[in-house]
Amino acid sequence: MTKGLSAKTAKEGQFLFGSDFLHDHVGQIIDEPTVAILELVANSYDAGADRVEIVWPNLPGDILSITDNGTGMTRKEFETRWRTLKYDRIAQQGTDVIFPSGVPTKKRTAFGHNGKGRFSPLCFGDEYQIETWKDGQCTTALVQLTTGGMFPFRCDVQGEKRKSGHGTCISVVARRNVLASPSVCELIGFKFAVDPSFVVTVNNHTVKLLSLVRLSTEQIQVEGHGSVTVYRLDPLRQERTTRLKGIAWWVNRRMVGEPSWEGLDGPGQYLDGRSMEAKRFSFVVEADILKTETNAEWTGFRDSDRTTAVRKTVHSFITNELRGLMADNRKSLKKEAIQQNRGLIEQLPPASRRQVGTFIDEVQEKCPGISPKELSQTIEILGKLEQSRSGYDLLRQLVVCSPNDLDTWNSLMLRWSAKNAEIVLGELERRLTVLKDLQELIRDKGADELHELQPLFQRGLWMFGTEYEAVEFTSNRSMNTVVRELFKKKGVDASRSRPDFIVVPDSSIGFYAADEFGADGEVCGTRKILIVELKRGGFCVTQSEADQAREYAKELRAKGCAGATTKIEAYVLGASVEGGLDEMTQGQVTVKPCPYDLILNRAHARTFNLQRRIEESKPEIMQDEEIAEVLEESLPFETGGSTKIN
Repeated sequence: MTKGLSAKTAKEGQFLFGSDFLHDHVGQIIDEPTVAILELVANSYDAGADRVEIVWPNLPGDILSITDNGTGMTRKEFETRWRTLKYDRIAQQGTDVIFPSGVPTKKRTAFGHNGKGRFSPLCFGDEYQIETWKDGQCTTALVQLTTGGMFPFRCDVQGEKRKSGHGTCISVVARRNVLASPSVCELIGFKFAVDPSFVVTVNNHTVKLLSLVRLSTEQIQVEGHGSVTVYRLDPLRQERTTRLKGIAWWVNRRMVGEPSWEGLDGPGQYLDGRSMEAKRFSFVVEADILKTETNAEWTGFRDSDRTTAVRKTVHSFITNELRGLMADNRKSLKKEAIQQNRGLIEQLPPASRRQVGTFIDEVQEKCPGISPKELSQTIEILGKLEQSRSGYDLLRQLVVCSPNDLDTWNSLMLRWSAKNAEIVLGELERRLTVLKDLQELIRDKGADELHELQPLFQRGLWMFGTEYEAVEFTSNRSMNTVVRELFKKKGVDASRSRPDFIVVPDSSIGFYAADEFGADGEVCGTRKILIVELKRGGFCVTQSEADQAREYAKELRAKGCAGATTKIEAYVLGASVEGGLDEMTQGQVTVKPCPYDLILNRAHARTFNLQRRIEESKPEIMQDEEIAEVLEESLPFETGGSTKIN
């Protein structure tokens, strides 16, 4: 090994190289034998060779040589390319391979672009001999690794001679990193795809390069960058692809790195390499558009916008392919996990069930190797979170919000405090609930006025006008007692089962009063009385029912429940109202016969028709297919007509 000059002997202003400079500059090319041998083959390919003959040593100390019939180099070309650190092949020679004169023109794109492959023989020894011939002239040179100093390596031309033809031969005494000959053949065959115009032999044995023909092929577009081709290897075909398990990336028919199931988010993103599915399926991605993104050692790609775009597009495509290939297996596993948590899932509302189903799909996609036990435990945890009434409900709602909805929530929170919003929304919810329940009951002839309708109207006095918004209008039992005496006089036995209301054969009656206050702030009488009489389903309100309401008002005044100035307003509600029967006012008493629909329409207007708007804007909740199937299945102990147990 040639000794480098020390710092003391260096001239002023002259740069020096450390002993490990070349290792750092070149990297795996001179440290990793599997990378080095591939670089030697790639150099011959780039030189336009159609035949490469490798003599591989059996033991350390034997000669390793590689000879090709490429274009070769003149002395000037050799000295320029071999002595220039980071030689720019693309700028000097272009991306296309130049073939020897007299050889039919072919289309071949070169692998190299930075000239580092010329150092690969130093992986096996500290010096190597190169012989290259072109245009009848042959140049011989010796390349040596130094220990640093003024030169990181030496390249000395030893002589020239006449030689016909064209080609290059590199030889080195292999003192380290000697691999077994069969391993070298397998490596080369595995890393280079079949090219009819390129033959490689190792110790006179022709290497069988990997064939990608007759495979399932799909060309996919990468927006803004071009296209790539994805091959899916048929797991049923017996091909020499034992090492090709996972996703292999190829550029110009040469593999970049090693096949793996590594995805955008790390190892195992697609499949667990130990799983049966990972051993069955394989993909090859031919991405020539990433030629300039490959690193010097061809072990991976540099980060760039193009690399990211290609990876994302391929990731999406292969994920969808695997989803289709494994659909039956995943569906079976999903249903089994749902069945194990059936009792929990049955208690969830439809939206939560859908959320659980979507979550299972995402887990199976993100973690393809998840075991049945782990999937079942994951579902159990999520199901319990869905059941919880803690802050998780808020998170779940936010997850399903569109970007516009999130902007709206943000705007609301800037203007409203959580407490104020709770008060307003809570009151709206109560009112809309009353309306919804009333809509379902007013046309039901079997509806119970006493236990169903009257309590709803008691909570919905606001439907009769803005003045009844005030909380001082409350049910008045003393008035019920007074009017009940009226019915006894008429021979009607008024029910006492609900002292809040009077119940008679065809209706129920409620009385609500608000106190009147004097100048001293004390109660001095009754300011206003509201009478609400609800007729049974299908009942038509006539003049007789309106007159009866006036009788209630008359009786209340007679018994001292209402003063001379107390206003009394009576609503008589039925399914319909007799034609020509209108609102009637006599003194301080007003009787208003109304159909239920009119009161509800007014109520909807007072709530800004929110119920209709909410129903129209509410997204349809789709069922999860597998959850629906499991929940529809009968339990083992159920019979065809039995009720399912939750």
